[in-house]
Amino acid sequence: MLYAGFWKRVLAHIIDSLILGFVFMIMGLIWGVIQLFGNWMPSPAETSILTDGPSAIFTMRLLGQTLLNLGASWLYYAIMESSKCRATVGKLALGIIVVDEFNQKLSFGRASARYWSKLISSIILMIGFIMTAFTAKKQALHDLIAHTYVVDKRELNYILQKQSGRGAGM
Repeated sequence: MLYAGFWKRVLAHIIDSLILGFVFMIMGLIWGVIQLFGNWMPSPAETSILTDGPSAIFTMRLLGQTLLNLGASWLYYAIMESSKCRATVGKLALGIIVVDEFNQKLSFGRASARYWSKLISSIILMIGFIMTAFTAKKQALHDLIAHTYVVDKRELNYILQKQSGRGAGM
């Protein structure tokens, strides 16, 4: 079985979420220290909403932190999955990788498309993720959109070695 199943992918996601959660916590602490001990002055946008009270400033900062976390998450997934590793840390820990339809590593653009397509899977009550358990090639909606596959690394390497060995003997 070449394709990585639902539960293996869920476990990889949990590992990656723990890693990203730690990174987000560190980023939040750094941001908090800068705000607390830095020479913080409200920006013009913050100054204009000071009349709305502290809740408006808190909301703006929360939005900023959320966007920062989303950007960091996107870069983590897109860079790792388009790198030589072809997988995030969670996937590597479980021996699975992400490939395109030719079993090659993803481009940064395709890895980005795969990441942002996960928003669609989330919006439709996670059905896009659950699809993994029911599609023939174990693809989630974001895999179908980006034309990607999550496969067992050892089995893929074995198949590729077998194919190259067969080609060399001819």
